[in-house]
Amino acid sequence: MTRSAHIGRVLSALLLAVGLVAVAESLAWRGARFPGFFVMPNRVVPSVGLPGWSGVGEGRPLYQQVVLAVDGAKAGDAADVYRAVALHRAGTDVEYMVAREGAVESRLLPPRTFGAGEYVAIFGMYLVCGIFYLALAVLAVERRAAAPALHGGLAALAWVGAAFALTAMDLYGPGRLFRLHAAAEALLPAAFVHLALVCPGDRVRGRPGLLPLVYGVGIALAAVYQVLLYEPRAYTVVHDVCQALIVPPAFAVAIMLALALSDPPSTLGARGTRRLLGGTLVGIVAPAIVLGISGASGGRVPVNASAWVSFVFPLAAILSLRAPARS
Repeated sequence: MTRSAHIGRVLSALLLAVGLVAVAESLAWRGARFPGFFVMPNRVVPSVGLPGWSGVGEGRPLYQQVVLAVDGAKAGDAADVYRAVALHRAGTDVEYMVAREGAVESRLLPPRTFGAGEYVAIFGMYLVCGIFYLALAVLAVERRAAAPALHGGLAALAWVGAAFALTAMDLYGPGRLFRLHAAAEALLPAAFVHLALVCPGDRVRGRPGLLPLVYGVGIALAAVYQVLLYEPRAYTVVHDVCQALIVPPAFAVAIMLALALSDPPSTLGARGTRRLLGGTLVGIVAPAIVLGISGASGGRVPVNASAWVSFVFPLAAILSLRAPARS
């Protein structure tokens, strides 16, 4: 076993451990009373919601707003918000003082009970995406010798995608993996650029400094994100930038795979190329459009629906790598 394969296995094992912790933490949500929206550790309401949740039906969700106080008591963190809501009787409204871009308003909203269907629709789909991306990472590492550039790009995106999806299960409480989730989000654009440079053809060969430059920019973005993570207004800006930056490389991968259909790469074959193109359109391009629109709108569009199809890409990639390279 090569050193890179050993490192890859260790990284996959660590992400699996992170996923198990996140799953265990998320189980507390089943049957819990909550505001009808999530709150992250920095008190920002994420762009995540389902029909019927607070503010969604009337077209006034609290996405990317900061919760300042609950029932007149200052909210120091997300735990303060959840504790205050848990004390309310069913059918009674909770008063929230929220702010966005300097504008402060008061909202009266009833608490909700987090149902089993809601758990599956949000946390269940995060878990499915994380598992499929982790499985792709394992397969790409084991088969990297057959096509080092392509499999390396798939593994990199799979690790970052798995980290992003699995840590999202902890993001809305207790939030212990908040910084890891933000780091994964900041590295997603770099991972997508990496994939665009090697899929389906290798455009990195002869340019040894290209990938270090791509990931250097990603690491710099991640560092800025970590510094601003608990500054709500700045957090929203960086969050929106990260989402918007995913769109161009996602489209680039789809376009190059479509062009490759006339002359499929030997590592994938015609069948594998078609599968990967289909998985890219459904599992990458469609979610990237949702993320891009949400980012461009300042987070006013919920992004959790993208998780319902994101698993299609790693699934298609797994089938493409496992299939014989023939037409």
